[in-house]
Amino acid sequence: MEDARKSRRREKIEDYIDANSKSPTAGVLYALFYGPFGCLYTNPWNTVIALFVAIGLGLIYWPLIALVWVSCMVMAPFQVQAYNAKVRRGAEYFVT
Repeated sequence: MEDARKSRRREKIEDYIDANSKSPTAGVLYALFYGPFGCLYTNPWNTVIALFVAIGLGLIYWPLIALVWVSCMVMAPFQVQAYNAKVRRGAEYFVT
């Protein structure tokens, strides 16, 4: 009885993780197509920072915005990985 309950809870936790995890590929594609706005998928605070940096660099010399665009694409999988780790850590507490 106890083993069945534990395995059912483990299945619920895995379902929760699968439902709330994000895809690193999707993060990169959003950053590829939308630049700093694609970071909204991964981390909204990083979007704000990337936009301010892009505006600042754009005021200096507008082609430098490409640096922000590329950095958003490079950082997207790491941000998604951090988000998914946070979901895995919290799953134990959210699933009953």
